[in-house]
Amino acid sequence: MKTSTKHILDSFPALEKHLPSNESAILSDQVLSNLNEIEQVFLRLAWFFENPDKENFNLESFYKHLDNDWLELALECVHMFFMNDTYLIKDPTHSIITNGDYYLNQSRFAEFLSENGLNYDRFKMNKYISRGLVPPPDITISGTKYWERLTCERFLEEQKYKE
Repeated sequence: MKTSTKHILDSFPALEKHLPSNESAILSDQVLSNLNEIEQVFLRLAWFFENPDKENFNLESFYKHLDNDWLELALECVHMFFMNDTYLIKDPTHSIITNGDYYLNQSRFAEFLSENGLNYDRFKMNKYISRGLVPPPDITISGTKYWERLTCERFLEEQKYKE
C-alpha cells in the first residue's frame, strides 16, 4: 500500500475495505453510491494512487467537493504520492508546508493538543490565540498561521505542568 493511500486511510479507515488490494473490493458505482461526496473523492484518489496505470482521477472533484481542511489533506496526499510513492520528483526545488510534517496549522495544533490529553478544539484554539495565550506562530503564509512541531510540544508540556 502506498504512503499516500495510508495517509488517506488515517482520516477514512472505513475506505480500506474498498481498495483493490482487498480481495472483497468491488470498484463500482455501487460502492461509491454508499459514500458521501468527500469519501467518494478520497476513495477515487486512493484507487488512483494504488493503480495509476489503470485508474484515473479528475482534479475537478477537488474543486467541486472539497474545501478547507479536506482540500489541504487531498493536496498533501497528491504531493506525498509524487514525492514518496512514485519518485517522479527526484530533486525537489519547491517546498510546501503540510500538516503532517514539520509545521502544524491551527487545526492540526488543536488536534495535537487534544490527542495528547488536553481539551482543545479549533474554537478554543482561536480564542487562546486572540488572547495571546498560545505562542505566536513560527511562520505565517497567506494569512495561515503555522507552528513548528517543537513549539507545539513545548506548549503542550507547559500546559500539562499547569494542570
